[in-house]
Amino acid sequence: MKQNINFKKIFRNDIFQYAILSFVINIILEMMNRRSVFKSFQFLFHSPIVFMYNTIIVFITLSLGLLVKRRIFATTVIFLIWMILGVTNWIILGFRSTPFSAIDTIMIKNALELFNLYFTPIEVILLVIGFVLAVFALVMLWRKAPVLEKRKNFVQYICMIVIVCAAELLFTRININMKLLSSNFENLSYAYKNYGFVYCFTNSLVDVGISKPSNYSQKTVNEITEPMITGKLETPAAKRPNKQTAPNVIFIQLESFFDVNYVNDVTFSENPIPYFTNLKKHYTSGFLNVPSVGAGTANTEFEVLTGMSTSFFGAGEYPFKTILTKKTCESMAYLFDSQGYQSHAIHNNDGTFYSRNQVYANLGFDSFTPIEYMYDVEKNPRGWAKDKGLPDEIFKCIDSTKESDFVFTVSVQGHGRYPSEQIDPSQTITISGNDYKKISFEYYVNQIHEMDQMIGNLVDQLQESDEPTVLVLYGDHLPTLGLSESRLKNASMYQTEYVIWDNIGLKQQDEDLYSYQLSTKVFQALKQPLGIMQEYHVNYSKEDSEKYQKDMELLEYDLLYGNQYTYSNGLTAYEPAKMQMGIDKISLASIKKDTLAEKTYIITGKNLNEYSTIYVNNKQIATEFIDSHHLKITDIALENGDRVTSAQVGDDHMALGFSNELLIQP
Repeated sequence: MKQNINFKKIFRNDIFQYAILSFVINIILEMMNRRSVFKSFQFLFHSPIVFMYNTIIVFITLSLGLLVKRRIFATTVIFLIWMILGVTNWIILGFRSTPFSAIDTIMIKNALELFNLYFTPIEVILLVIGFVLAVFALVMLWRKAPVLEKRKNFVQYICMIVIVCAAELLFTRININMKLLSSNFENLSYAYKNYGFVYCFTNSLVDVGISKPSNYSQKTVNEITEPMITGKLETPAAKRPNKQTAPNVIFIQLESFFDVNYVNDVTFSENPIPYFTNLKKHYTSGFLNVPSVGAGTANTEFEVLTGMSTSFFGAGEYPFKTILTKKTCESMAYLFDSQGYQSHAIHNNDGTFYSRNQVYANLGFDSFTPIEYMYDVEKNPRGWAKDKGLPDEIFKCIDSTKESDFVFTVSVQGHGRYPSEQIDPSQTITISGNDYKKISFEYYVNQIHEMDQMIGNLVDQLQESDEPTVLVLYGDHLPTLGLSESRLKNASMYQTEYVIWDNIGLKQQDEDLYSYQLSTKVFQALKQPLGIMQEYHVNYSKEDSEKYQKDMELLEYDLLYGNQYTYSNGLTAYEPAKMQMGIDKISLASIKKDTLAEKTYIITGKNLNEYSTIYVNNKQIATEFIDSHHLKITDIALENGDRVTSAQVGDDHMALGFSNELLIQP
């Protein structure tokens, strides 16, 4: 006799309800991840196994609500967490092409600093109202939602969760072996599209650093390094090169800079980047394959400086925010220093951004000049420093030493967010053709036009100088402007360009490179002794691509996370540099009470700017900048024995460096 299926009982079953809710949550998350309702269902039908895999992850998290008495409240909180993650991803994808990953949470301080640049006051108010309403709703739910008298089916649910977790782990291994999933995201944007938001974000929670290769050992490291060691990698004795014999080497990483003439559906009233275009014709140049789109400046920076690839690190990871805050790494700065150069870093943005104030010391720089140590900085309508001031900062570094100099400069003018309304009436270049994001694109084009003018001015000054110089220019990534591979003549969202200008007669040798190969190209042209990663690229880049990548991963693991077997071959690991902040020394000379106002003091000093902030007994005091020699503090009564000093303080209120100290005496 046939039995009727009791659908009511099934629908009332907790596990069934949680499974349906997990499915719905995953659909919503994919809608936000793909910014499309249609593409979310397309993912479901084209990749049903991967979609269900993601749904099971959501189900496991929701199932934790079954273990408590306040089930409705707990389940709602878990639901909201997923929605917050999804909305955050949706918002971030509106500003950049790289999705939201767990590593972004350690960038929250930097993100808050840029809040006013990415959100309008109305948007901020709406976000605050939304947050307050959510908290209020949770409080009311806590008070009003039913509470079970005792945990229901607790043991059964624990067993169920354990079994599902074990099955999901097995499912993970099977999917990876079947190439349905991957544990290594070489391209984060593609990974989120192919494998789903839930898996990729969850993976980013645990995937940090470079995983230990299965074949890692001293023997395998030696097999890679021994062919490159003899007579090549020994640390050379420090020399003090004469500026007339060893060229200054200047790198400029240009924010969001690329040749917009490669966009095939727009035309310009004039070429926005005539200087860069001309340099490409007459000097070594080529496409530069970079690790990200629309964001990730620090990862291109890392690859160029170290010769290492970021593709082996965790999903969306910035080594500047993780391993390099606590460990040194061979870089161009260390290598140039070993040849007697002085190494300088310049960035016309906050010194603490991407932890550069820590990281640059671990990369061997002798000095670092962030915006807090610059003077008379002009800003664009979006609040980013214009790059026109960078040549002065570069020459300040060069003129400060008798030795040859390596100057690594990171620009910022081309940074997004790009406005959707006209905000700069002084724009001179117009575009026609594709109207999608026309106002934003036109604004961007005029910003890189000014950056190109900076390039022209710098080259002119270098030509007038009597010092031999090599100048390397390259873009860090493409901007977030709705571009796609189909709109680009080079058909790649991960290609910018580089050019190597010089006044020492280098032969033009055009070549397309990865950003981690750029320093090798420059060092070979200069006949400079190569570092470990540079030797690796010279010896192995022409080999089988898969082996080249696998061995590079093993070598990077050894140098940053492993036993550093590489250094057992007679090489020496690096010590952090004693890095100086800024070139001009900031000092205080005197402090006097203002006779015209109570509790007011005038501090006299040298090389002060609007970032100079007075500290009294290590406490930060509100400071008014008067001019480069005077500061004012008010509403304070100084006493005998008080210690007064000045620090350079940016938007995050962190002191980057202190001046000398003044002692209040009777």
